[in-house]
Amino acid sequence: MTATTPATDPFDIAGRRAIVSGASRGIGRAIALGLAQRGAHVLGMARSEEGLKETAALGADAPGTIDILATDLRTPESAEAAILTAAETLGGIDILVNNAADDHDSPIEKTDLATFQRVLELNLQSCWVMSKAASPFLKDGGGKVINIASVLGLVAIRDDSAYIAAKHGLVGLTKALALEWARKGVQVNAIAPGYVETAMLPQLGHEGVADYIRKQVPMGRWSQPEEYAAPAIFLASAASDYVTGQVLVVDGGLTAQ
Repeated sequence: MTATTPATDPFDIAGRRAIVSGASRGIGRAIALGLAQRGAHVLGMARSEEGLKETAALGADAPGTIDILATDLRTPESAEAAILTAAETLGGIDILVNNAADDHDSPIEKTDLATFQRVLELNLQSCWVMSKAASPFLKDGGGKVINIASVLGLVAIRDDSAYIAAKHGLVGLTKALALEWARKGVQVNAIAPGYVETAMLPQLGHEGVADYIRKQVPMGRWSQPEEYAAPAIFLASAASDYVTGQVLVVDGGLTAQ
């Protein structure tokens, strides 16, 4: 008996229209490039226009396309405007990747309210605002929301209360919207990265810290941003149509201990 090839590829996202925030570097850049390589039309957002241009240049030969929008998503007005611009640029929205993030490491006694609010504005508030603004487009034919959370949305460490509060909130938002939109044809999921070699983890340049991290992670290393593209493609595709309200943990076994 000869094996047959399925008529359709459940991982096919060619022609799908995607927003990726924080696309100027790290995980956001890797996801934007990964989606474009699979034929999606991507609008990358970030504050750094220079970083976005680098992302677009890296994806210039991809089957899909990468447009860019330099914007600060911390204010509700800018986040809403970014969604409307994306819908006009792309002709609609099928996929929303909320990845833009910021961190601040300090004990709570040394963290002022303005810092706490700044971290929540980007890591949590912008995701809520953008999801709300994108909902009419996502529900038009079925859509996907992928929130880039963190293992610190599941567990905690010392001296990072603002970021941990924001990422725990993002996990909760993921589950809440998944339930709200479960019968609207929209799936909402999150990816929880562990230690990633990006600019948000500058301590990796210190060999003592890097060695400590390697010892904490069962796989003995930190991850690379490119390792989050395939999980995002899965959650952006029809392959995950019966997956919603879930957190896909990509941490080298860190939280399995």
